[in-house]
Amino acid sequence: MDSTRAATRVLGRLGGGGGVRAGRLARARLEGGRRGISLKSLFAPSPPSTDDAGKSRLLVQAGDLFHPLSKSPIKEMRSKGVLIQQHGCCPTCVDETAAHGHAATREPAFECPSCGYPTHCSEAHWALDRRHAEQCGHLRQANEDEHDLRSGRTLREFEFPSAQLAEVVVNLSSWDTFLYTRSFTNVGSDRAMRHVSKVLTYPVTIGATLHQYSPFTLGGGLTGEGLKSLTALRTTIKEHELARSEKELEMQQKPLRVFVLGARAEAMLPPHLYLQLSYLLPHSPLHVYFVGPESIATADETRSTIVVSSRLALKYHRGFFHDAIWSFAPFDPFTDVFFLFSPGLAHPRGRSGWQPTVDKLLETKCAVFGTGFHAQDMAADVAGLEEDFGPRIDWLLRPRENPFASLKRDFGIRNLQEWAVANWGIYGFRGKRYELV
Repeated sequence: MDSTRAATRVLGRLGGGGGVRAGRLARARLEGGRRGISLKSLFAPSPPSTDDAGKSRLLVQAGDLFHPLSKSPIKEMRSKGVLIQQHGCCPTCVDETAAHGHAATREPAFECPSCGYPTHCSEAHWALDRRHAEQCGHLRQANEDEHDLRSGRTLREFEFPSAQLAEVVVNLSSWDTFLYTRSFTNVGSDRAMRHVSKVLTYPVTIGATLHQYSPFTLGGGLTGEGLKSLTALRTTIKEHELARSEKELEMQQKPLRVFVLGARAEAMLPPHLYLQLSYLLPHSPLHVYFVGPESIATADETRSTIVVSSRLALKYHRGFFHDAIWSFAPFDPFTDVFFLFSPGLAHPRGRSGWQPTVDKLLETKCAVFGTGFHAQDMAADVAGLEEDFGPRIDWLLRPRENPFASLKRDFGIRNLQEWAVANWGIYGFRGKRYELV
């Protein structure tokens, strides 16, 4: 039961808004002659109820996923509606307060009949709000997706493939081509793709950036300096591949170190999800470091390292990178790379906290890749970097959309007009190198 609650908190942090019930990670199993990892139980909802004959029945039927939150047959969804009413506010009231300075803001007690979320204080204010129409379709989609995750059905889309066959080349152009060439045979609908992309956006974004067939190329956002940095890392990856035929030489290879700074939800994913990163770089020993004040390996904090496979280890450090930098030094641009997933570098409450970390990152001369929730979020972070560190930065990847962003749009409890997409965009930078002539 404790593991169920822990996994519920994990998925809540991922934007599920209060919890998908979860069980333990299913064991590897043989299917169709290929070994696979099943994540069905991780995303399992509340145990389905039973009929008079003792047979399980679904809490929500596949053709009847939409329910107003207050009338949902699923307790967690009703609780989510209550949270929104308690902590949100009517956007029409907010607009009136801004315009006249005297109108009181009220709780969103009225549920939109189209999306099922409590959005406004009254039907009259709902009818006046034209902006809601821009988000209503996305909110309805989120409503149906979350009911689907909790419906009690077998979530076959979370049965992931194992290692890639040597003769099959993965295509990293998009989610469609990736899932097809990696044999995700159970992802057969847009809803299933949204579920899967939500959890795989982190490991696949890392893998797609480092892979020799990366979608980030010259002419597609990658700069000349970016090509140099990625070539250095791919040289190490190629050395790992060439060394596999000689055991003694293989034992001497340095691992590829991936540092995820400011780690939050990505550090709380089930460790076996990161096998999908390992399968993209099958010959490289990988050490993934999750560093940040919210980075913990387990709820009871009893472990700081999890060995997932013979080639993949996850390491957790709770604290700031700039305070612990000597625990990880020395750094090598051929073996070390950094990722900042939606860090909010320019956010007023986080900017000063990030500055000493970015300062140390630039000193390493290693590649750093960051992501943003949407275009405005990413543009603000890039502008903040230019303002604070402009003369010291070499840009590796110009800001662009990430083909492996989550396909699920998440909404804030306090304001349903605010939305975010995990890893919507991506950019890269590095401390400037000066060549002596």
